[in-house]
Formats: sequence, structure tokens, C-alpha cells
Amino acid sequence: MLFYGKPSQYAIRALLHIARNSPSPSLAKNIAKEEKLPKHFLSKVLKELVGARILDSRLGPGGGFWMKKNPSRVTLLQIVKIFEDIETPLKTCAIGWTRCSDEKPCSLHNEFKCVREGIRTYLEGTTLASLLLAEKDKLK
Repeated sequence: MLFYGKPSQYAIRALLHIARNSPSPSLAKNIAKEEKLPKHFLSKVLKELVGARILDSRLGPGGGFWMKKNPSRVTLLQIVKIFEDIETPLKTCAIGWTRCSDEKPCSLHNEFKCVREGIRTYLEGTTLASLLLAEKDKLK
């Protein structure tokens, strides 16, 4: 089970593509083709990433998309938050109680709390730079 959907997945793949090709600008049509993403949907995702100041863009010859933020400063949590409410699933009771808490826990509270905290830690601690490094290590 993933805590985030297609827009976030496409954004992560597009950002990795752009960061890999940095400092050269990347065209949306090339990202879509090489990453096998729907071009129309990808365009909306890229626009959101520009609005969030993670990417920069320019139209015309020599234009495209490039990283505005250093990949080491862009976490998965930042990316996912642009496209969806990640906080709700990270706070929701595992069995659906509306008033589940440390003071009044459900039967799964402590175990699920560890899972939620682990996911948050992973999303906060995983940067585009660390994903790029992991890709390079796999190619060795």
C-alpha cells in the first residue's frame, strides 16, 4: 500500500529525470517518452513543481525544465505534499477510530504508530540526491 498516488509518483520520476540531465534543460515531451508517462498529465505535474519552486522553466529554443532547488534539498515528503494530503494517512487510526490517541489507543495503535513514524522518517529523509546516488550504485 502506498501513501501517495500517481501525481506524486510521476513527479518523483520526472524530477529524477531532470536532475539526472542537469544542468541541461529537459523537455516535457522527452521526459514523458523516456519515463513512459502520459504527456498531458505530466505537463500539469511539471507546472505544479514550478509553482512549488522546485523546478524552473523557460519556453522556446534552449528552454525546458531544470532544477531550481538542489536535489539534496528536495525530500519525498516535500514532493508528495504538493499533490496530496499525506498528513491524514500518517495520523489516521489503523482500525478507523476517530478518537484514537496515545492516551486512548486502539488495539493496533502502538504497532501502527511505529509504521506511520517509519514512513514519515523515510519520506523526510529521502532526497532526490539520495535516490540518484542509489541509481548510480545499482549501475555499478
